[in-house]
Amino acid sequence: MYERQKRILRLFRNITGAGLFIGLVVFLSSFFVSGITGQYILSIGLSIMVSSMLIFGFGFFINVMEEMTEGSKGIRHYK
Repeated sequence: MYERQKRILRLFRNITGAGLFIGLVVFLSSFFVSGITGQYILSIGLSIMVSSMLIFGFGFFINVMEEMTEGSKGIRHYK
C-alpha cells in the first residue's frame, strides 16, 4: 500500500472516529432528555453514527478500487 493511500485511509478513519464519538454522545444524551425531543435526539444520534460508518465504507471502497486499477496498468500476470 502506498503512503498516499495510507494517509487517505487515516483521514477517513479519523473522520469516522470523530463522527462515531459525536453520535454516541448525542445518542446517550437522548436518554436524559425529557419530552418529545428525546426521540428526535435519539434519531439524530443514530443517523450521525450510521453516516460516519458509511463515510468510512465509501472511503475504503474508493481506496481499494484505486489500488486495483493501479495494479491493472501494464501487463498483468495471473498465477
